Amino acid sequence: MRKLAAIDLDGTFLNQDYTISAMHAAAVKKAQQKGAEIVIATGRAHFDVHRLFQDQQLSTWVIGANGATTCDPAGKLTVSLPLETIYAKEIVTWLNEENYYYEIVTDDEIFITSKAKQLLLDEMDVVQNVDRSEMEKARKRQLGQTNLQEVEDYIEVFQSEKEIYKITIVSFDEERQRVAADTLSKKGLNLFSSADFNLEIVDGKASKGHALKKLAKKLDFKKEDIIAIGDSMNDLPMLEVAGTKVAMGNAAEEVKQYCDHTTETNENGGVARMLEREILQK
Repeated sequence: MRKLAAIDLDGTFLNQDYTISAMHAAAVKKAQQKGAEIVIATGRAHFDVHRLFQDQQLSTWVIGANGATTCDPAGKLTVSLPLETIYAKEIVTWLNEENYYYEIVTDDEIFITSKAKQLLLDEMDVVQNVDRSEMEKARKRQLGQTNLQEVEDYIEVFQSEKEIYKITIVSFDEERQRVAADTLSKKGLNLFSSADFNLEIVDGKASKGHALKKLAKKLDFKKEDIIAIGDSMNDLPMLEVAGTKVAMGNAAEEVKQYCDHTTETNENGGVARMLEREILQK
């Protein structure tokens, strides 16, 4: 029986160095050879996923920006759920005034303002209750994304009339994270966190679960044929759609409790072991 396997990226398919292991890549290719459809579902931009795929020569479906985009294995955008411009402008204006680090994610670039990098460094100097190495790791993750562009003024992005799929906020200050979430929560938007210290804002119809359900219908898969694996709270909508729910060994406790099975960690081939059990051995 054909299977559709939905795999989270950070903390799941990627190891702690934000790379894809040879073991995980090989398992995906074997599953595809056996007829399975694989979809990587992530908060990252789809073009950042394609950059990560290059070293291992991978090609899969990609649900990006927490469900705001879906690309086929050839990289073609098949689903697009951009933010309404009026909401995006309100959000970015407030973030700019309050001196938050934020990113504006379009269909081919990620925009930050010229002061953004310094804002992260300033917070790292002020926040005392978070390990500095963890903050530095998060900083490098954000600034290491594909097609990251600096602009003097965020209004340049809106003047370009590009579709905006996601706005990402990064703060190491827990109180500032809470204030941003409380202030920016409104009807018509979804807020997710896909990594430590971040908050991601997408259209209200966008989620990994909604995107996976739509893809499953397109590819003619029933719920019992869908396997999903993840580690974070933003994976719950995706896991809900699946007939088989798998948590990573390094997953949040709430995710483990929600799932049918728990596999190994992302450092110990958890995705490969899941694919072996659910697809390759059957």
